Amino acid sequence: MKTQQRKLVMLVMAICLLGNLSFAQRDRDDDRDYHLDQTYDMSATGTLHLSSNDADVRIIGSNRSDVHVKIDRVVESRGINRDRSFEMEVETKGDDLHITERKGRGGRFTMGYYRLDYDIVIELPEGASLRVQGDDDDYYIKNVNGAIEMEVDDGDIELEDCKGDDFEFNLEDGDLKMEGGKGKIYVRIDDGDVDIRDGKFEDVEMVVEDGSIIVETEIFDKGMYEIRADDARIDFVVLAGGGEFSVTKDDGRVRASSEFETIRETDYRSELKLAGGKAEVQIRTNDGSVRLSRR
Repeated sequence: MKTQQRKLVMLVMAICLLGNLSFAQRDRDDDRDYHLDQTYDMSATGTLHLSSNDADVRIIGSNRSDVHVKIDRVVESRGINRDRSFEMEVETKGDDLHITERKGRGGRFTMGYYRLDYDIVIELPEGASLRVQGDDDDYYIKNVNGAIEMEVDDGDIELEDCKGDDFEFNLEDGDLKMEGGKGKIYVRIDDGDVDIRDGKFEDVEMVVEDGSIIVETEIFDKGMYEIRADDARIDFVVLAGGGEFSVTKDDGRVRASSEFETIRETDYRSELKLAGGKAEVQIRTNDGSVRLSRR
């Protein structure tokens, strides 16, 4: 009987301890909530440097002369949860603005319920450039007309009405969607889709392992266009211009609309020509399919 009583007491104490840990964790979560709503100086043609983790990010360009930064990070949890501390550093350096998430010590441990709502909204001069590093972030960027360079481990990127002429994207797992753009673009994605519409690019280089690629762009006489894919579907649409197309394949297939003239065809290589220009387009795929068309 005494042994059973001791076990009962120990059980009650354990339940109380778990309850205390749960309430204590909720208190610490409140301490970790973060809110920022400030404006900062930055040159109209400066660069915004952003480093964050697991946020939904919106960056909008306009005719403003400063940068408005709004950050809201709210943690909700139940049970036994331990999360790293959170700190955001915002600093003007010369013509640029740096927004950097500082990772605290330790990692995240959860036994129970955990939810993170983390939003970053930035309004900045439309002539600014971007240099972004992210991990598990999703991005929507509109009307930012400077150079854009982004390195994201796992997340999606969407760009709209960005009129710059220098774009670079490096993604591990995620999708890239872009409307507009000109000049030079470089894309590397391990596992994801690329969807680029209404472009006017003179220099295109893309490397995609698994996924699909849709590129709609004008092509130019001195332009260079190179797409390399392992196991991907490639859809290349010419909006204006013409040139020579070389498609190298291992176990893939090539289809082209009637505007394209086939110059040479073998098991591993297709050479085609589109009247209207002297651009050079090179496509390499292993086990994917390629479709060429003109709109």
